[in-house]
Amino acid sequence: MTMPASLRRGASAIALGFAITTFLPRAAMAQDPGAIAENEAPADGDIVVTGIRSAINNSVKAKKDNTSIVEVISSEDIGKLPDQSIAESLSRLPGLATQRLDGRANVVSIRGLAPDFTTTLLNGREQVSASNNRGVELDQYPSELLSGAIVYKTPDASLIGQALGGTIDMQTVRPLAYGRRALAAGARFEVNDLGQLNPDISNKGYRANISYIDQNADGTLGWAIGYARMQSPTAEERFNAWGYPEVTDGTDTAFIIGGAKPYVKSNELKRDGVMAVLEWEPSDRLHTTLDGYWSKFKDDQRLRGIEFPLAWGNSTLLPGFTVEDGLVTKGTWSGTEAVMRNDVVHRNSTILAGGWNTKFKPNERLTLELDLGYSHLKKTEENLEIYLGTGRGQNVGARETALGFEMRPNGGILFDPSLDYADPDLFLITDPQGWNSCGGTVPNCQDGFVNTPKIKDELKSLRLQATQEFDGAFRSLRVGANYSDRKKSLDDRGYVLTSNNYPADTRVPDDYLYESDSKLSFIIS
Repeated sequence: MTMPASLRRGASAIALGFAITTFLPRAAMAQDPGAIAENEAPADGDIVVTGIRSAINNSVKAKKDNTSIVEVISSEDIGKLPDQSIAESLSRLPGLATQRLDGRANVVSIRGLAPDFTTTLLNGREQVSASNNRGVELDQYPSELLSGAIVYKTPDASLIGQALGGTIDMQTVRPLAYGRRALAAGARFEVNDLGQLNPDISNKGYRANISYIDQNADGTLGWAIGYARMQSPTAEERFNAWGYPEVTDGTDTAFIIGGAKPYVKSNELKRDGVMAVLEWEPSDRLHTTLDGYWSKFKDDQRLRGIEFPLAWGNSTLLPGFTVEDGLVTKGTWSGTEAVMRNDVVHRNSTILAGGWNTKFKPNERLTLELDLGYSHLKKTEENLEIYLGTGRGQNVGARETALGFEMRPNGGILFDPSLDYADPDLFLITDPQGWNSCGGTVPNCQDGFVNTPKIKDELKSLRLQATQEFDGAFRSLRVGANYSDRKKSLDDRGYVLTSNNYPADTRVPDDYLYESDSKLSFIIS
């Protein structure tokens, strides 16, 4: 019989949302009667497909016209990509897989290669990353502010910063190509069905977005601006096992759980994003675009639970246990010294990106292009652990005299403790397992631990490009040069925390105590 090493139950969400897109009336714009841009108002007699079918047709056309092997996401309309982030949208494309963090799509792998083998662009410009490598955390880009994305699975000489795995080019709307005035707004609400597992993290969330696109009467100047806000909770009932060593009763040998670490975990993700585009095309010879993106990302996490060192600790398995198919499924431990955990995580990340692109045609066959790009990120993180126990060091304080356990049919374990884990006078801030000696002279001093990584990433780029068109076997020739300057730093420091009352144990202050509401009841028999 094989038992899972971990059991995790995530909360699903009941969601309700609405979206409104309004096309506001305006004066008719001059347009080329021989061509209709995507989403542009059609001339009399033309039949234009819109909606989801239009988005699919646009994606297919983009794949067909591209000289590389690509996958394409095309929005049905501004603000209509339904996912929390562009990472969720990309996860549905063939050949792409997303790694998830706290239930949400975070980074993307292409063709099985790790995320750091993937380069991410925004409007053709390489983006900085909040991770320890070049893998961009795409959950920081709201899908509502993007009009689509192209994923290059093969090399392309025109791409800057392309990677071994592939290249993702996210795109914001171009107001002149969009072709009309529009105001789009949407809102969604969600509730986790596991409830509020931790009292300081809500189980309710929402998403809201608004975008505005417009052009002048001549169709030579266009602008777009969008804002997206998200507050999304996640919740988990988690059970981790520390492995299964062998135990014997003198006759039979069976596997038994070595230790357990059940938790209730709550996350609240807050994200604000702003997109702005200014586009000017005074003639067929000159086209310039200025675009910018800003995002602020805040992730708060609470994780509360208990660690039971069983076979891997000083616990003793009492006689009379039950063995089924070579696994101990029921029994009683004695001498277990549990560690109560209270973990707090704060992640804050801010991205600023933008660029200026100008195309000039001295004649009908030559196009000169200048592109300036800038991307900057600052991320701070704090991972705090606080430990509680009945005494400082191993074999000190009250220990379990009879900790009953029984394997559940669907995985995990139900426990029947003999101690009251909700008693603030019994479980105190201390180092219950003697994990650290500070300097060798201060024993059992790890009452907590904090890790504080900080990441800064800045990228400046300059690209020059010239395209000459021909008649004959070769349609065009493109040459260019790119210069980029990138600086990235990681400052990761960890500290052992010791109570000011050391070596005495510290009672948790009343201001930090919450009413016991049995959120860990999923492990209590």
